[in-house]
Amino acid sequence: MRNKNELLSIGEMAKLTGAGIQALRYYERKNILKPVYVDPYSGYRYYTFEQAYCVEIISICVELDIPLKELAGLFDTDDQTRVRNFFARNKEAAEKKLKLHNLGLNLMNKALKKIEFNMLYKVGQIYSREIPEKFYYVQPCNQPLKNINRLNQFAKFQEEVKARLDIDTVDESMVLMEYGFLCEYLPNGAQYYVFAEIPKCLAGENTINIPQGTYFFRQDKNSKIEAAPKIFEQHLEGKDSYMIIEVEELISGKSKINEPIHELRLIKGHL
Repeated sequence: MRNKNELLSIGEMAKLTGAGIQALRYYERKNILKPVYVDPYSGYRYYTFEQAYCVEIISICVELDIPLKELAGLFDTDDQTRVRNFFARNKEAAEKKLKLHNLGLNLMNKALKKIEFNMLYKVGQIYSREIPEKFYYVQPCNQPLKNINRLNQFAKFQEEVKARLDIDTVDESMVLMEYGFLCEYLPNGAQYYVFAEIPKCLAGENTINIPQGTYFFRQDKNSKIEAAPKIFEQHLEGKDSYMIIEVEELISGKSKINEPIHELRLIKGHL
């Protein structure tokens, strides 16, 4: 054993690592991290400086929700295969956790940007802005929109999207993707679709590409897609073929999260 003067008391180890004395005692009881020396008279626990790295590993495992029972005896074993397998197995857990954290961070950033953006515009007024390229996976509506239960429509469509697209291959950029209804206005009538935004890498069959451009848009508290020809009448310039997109914006900064703002977009020259 080292000279006791070269060891750290349990209090010093707790201060060094931030783990807390009770946590260190718990690790000892569970055979995860034992002190190198216990004074037989005072019962004081002592640790080496190197064991601080073990505490760091334990703390990270706690953050990753790795069961502490997997650590029992790990720091004392000579079985290097077990040690390697432990880190290899939990590397995957760390990667999944990192992806989840990135997903959450991206969601928060996108939500804040949406709120800040929407504060610039008033409900019921037409504006124009640059909108990036979009890819929408679409499905025709089999009946007029006024007869559709939107909640059920979106729920069923979401199942369709997940079933037909390899959603597991995409990253955190998919949070808060757009969804809503889309209408192609043609000389012989109008065709409505339900849509969900997808990343470019998944574009293919049943996908509509909306190119980057400056588009007219308007936000309303209720759906106005069927009234779009009247709303954008002065911007249509006699066109009889155009597209209207109505995005249901859940995080708008203008209403409750479960009460979406409906944003109409006029797409000319696309068809």
